[in-house]
Amino acid sequence: MTSTLPPDERGYLAGVLDRLRAILGDALLGVYPTGSLALDGYSPGRSDIDLIAVVERAGPAVLQALAAELSHDALRCPATGLEFVLYERSVVADAGTGAGFALNLNTGRALPPKVGFGASPDEAVFWYPIDRSISSQQGVALLGPPPATLLAPVPFATLLPVVVESVEARLHADLDLGDNAVLNGCRSLRYAAQRRWYPKRPAAEWATRAAPEFGPLIHAALRGYAQGRAAGDTVDDAEVHAFLTFVLDRLGQHRPAATAGSRHGG
Repeated sequence: MTSTLPPDERGYLAGVLDRLRAILGDALLGVYPTGSLALDGYSPGRSDIDLIAVVERAGPAVLQALAAELSHDALRCPATGLEFVLYERSVVADAGTGAGFALNLNTGRALPPKVGFGASPDEAVFWYPIDRSISSQQGVALLGPPPATLLAPVPFATLLPVVVESVEARLHADLDLGDNAVLNGCRSLRYAAQRRWYPKRPAAEWATRAAPEFGPLIHAALRGYAQGRAAGDTVDDAEVHAFLTFVLDRLGQHRPAATAGSRHGG
């Protein structure tokens, strides 16, 4: 995975690992890529570097030092940004679907800066179990044992309602209605059908065959995505809304009856 990255990104990952080791010491158990980085779909100029770290324990002072040392000002990120989430081992050992993080850091030239020490009550939590699921599936470790050793795999029936929630959030709260919303919708659609995560482009190409009526929209989203974030969105909001409504309907068809009305926590 990392061997296909540009040299600047490879050097950056080495720098992140050095700082994690220096600050966390023996408490650091594993570091894992997620998102496009784990799925071998990293796109320079568009993708973030998404990382998950697992520790035995980390106190407030250590977490604050870590956030400072990984900030873009302290360590320049060559990607559009770094999305870094740190968990204590006990939280991710039970295959829960809550946020559960000890530290959530967003930093970089194209990301609004964010530092969180535990999820706030109004925070959308669906990103976190989905990212953990991707890491666990892909089995890529930058440090430590295979990710599934520490990130307990979440069963399909448990995770699918979270995937539904992620689509509903974009549809009803107008989160990121644009190229990325279309491609994430394709990825969710393929996950529901095949119970496996795929990079955005292969998921989108599959979706054009599964839902040919949305082929022009999906191809437009792929073209816009390839142009990078500076190009802006290239798709019509009404068409995106119709597509995400279709995705939700298809996800509902794949949802096991036993999960109806279930709630996720942890």
